[in-house]
Amino acid sequence: MREVVAPHIRREDERHDLVLIEIGDGSAELYLSDDSMMATHVSGRDPWDVLVQGAKSAGWVIMPVGCPTCLTNDDQAEHLPPELQEEVALVLTGADLLRVIESA
Repeated sequence: MREVVAPHIRREDERHDLVLIEIGDGSAELYLSDDSMMATHVSGRDPWDVLVQGAKSAGWVIMPVGCPTCLTNDDQAEHLPPELQEEVALVLTGADLLRVIESA
């Protein structure tokens, strides 16, 4: 994930594992650790593509609050706990992820 977002980092606060990325029409604050990430204050549409690309590269699923679990690879569903397998969506682009979030 860090490799994917690195070209877009505009500010970093290492004390809090926080980075601000800016790309195209928007920005996002990312709390980034070695094995997880939380995105806040996402604006515009372009940052969503970076978030999906980064999650794909890290092998992560995306868990937006109040939405289905978003898989970035078809093989991930079998590794989810049973309660998270009930409602999933495959997201390959930022537009896919936004559709899931906006439809919830």
